[in-house]
Amino acid sequence: MKNNPKTLLYILMLASLGINTPLSIVGIISLISTHFNTTIAVSGLYVSSFTFTIAVCGLFIPVLFSRFERKTTFISILSVFAISNLVIVFSDSLYLSLFFRILSAVFYPAFISIALTVCEEIAPEGEEQDYITKILLGISIGSIVGLPITTGLGTVLGYEIAMLWIFLINLLSLILILLFFPKIDGKAKSYEMPLSKLRSKEFIIASIAIILMPIGASIVYNYMPYFLQTVCNIHTYKLSILLFAYGLISIVGTWIGGKLIVYKDKATLLIFQLVCGFVFVLMYLFARHLISILILFMVFGVLDGMGYNLIQYIEDSVLSRTPELANGIFLSILNGGIAIGTAIGGFLVNDFGVMSIFIGGAAFLVMAFIMLFYAIFNLKISLKYS
Repeated sequence: MKNNPKTLLYILMLASLGINTPLSIVGIISLISTHFNTTIAVSGLYVSSFTFTIAVCGLFIPVLFSRFERKTTFISILSVFAISNLVIVFSDSLYLSLFFRILSAVFYPAFISIALTVCEEIAPEGEEQDYITKILLGISIGSIVGLPITTGLGTVLGYEIAMLWIFLINLLSLILILLFFPKIDGKAKSYEMPLSKLRSKEFIIASIAIILMPIGASIVYNYMPYFLQTVCNIHTYKLSILLFAYGLISIVGTWIGGKLIVYKDKATLLIFQLVCGFVFVLMYLFARHLISILILFMVFGVLDGMGYNLIQYIEDSVLSRTPELANGIFLSILNGGIAIGTAIGGFLVNDFGVMSIFIGGAAFLVMAFIMLFYAIFNLKISLKYS
């Protein structure tokens, strides 16, 4: 059973879900502000510290860990996460909590990058993209489905209980890896940085294009609970149910994204930006119409889930010979975009009101479309399925 590829895949999927749950605290920004007696803007920066750290460390940490035995790496990283989140549960100090939040984020890129690499290596021939998609589903579930769970627990039972569930899901992941995951050798040596490729115009333009995607999406996504509370008057359990439905829809979106990439990669990459930007404009126009907002929010959920696949696919295509590096850069771009988007969204809300998030998000997606169009059709970047 231990060496069954499906078993290993689902263990890695659950573990990926577990270490992504710290992202879900975006739904309790107001509780964080109260708990640490600070402003919403500072709380937003506290939340985004996790993604910002991943963005920086994703550039080199996965390559450094690529040589080590896989099971030992997974156990070590999950142990750091469990200990860090346990400390955060009982800490009243913003600075101590920030230290442990950043500490766990340092090792996050190594876990996800190596998990993506391992699942592609163990996948039966022809099922590689399906295996990658399932790991991305784990990431998506951890942050998106984790959002309503964390929000609901925090709203009903308090900040400490919301943080305790994050610790418990990390502990469960650690136990499963300890009991059921076999030893898998790492690379004989770490990859050398392909500097010529990283300095190429194709790589730079493509990377700029796809970092604009999570910036635009997270400006809206991370402040959507605040919008739903203040504009749509959706509170407590109703908000949690709505966010949970959004999370389920986004999982479907991640699956759809994996299928569409294999079928029509260029069209999927480009149409995504336009459709998502248009949805944000409609949200701005119909903000006072509850039914319209709920429908548009679910459509955004599908698109948000698709985004994971699109970003990972581009980096994996451009850096196909160095998968750990490609996956590390994917995580840097994804989380860097989330961190920047969260910070921008916070300042937009503070200075221009919550409605401004929709215009800000749409603007970044239009820029992403222009850059990606140029990279695909003018620079002719190589895509794996084209």
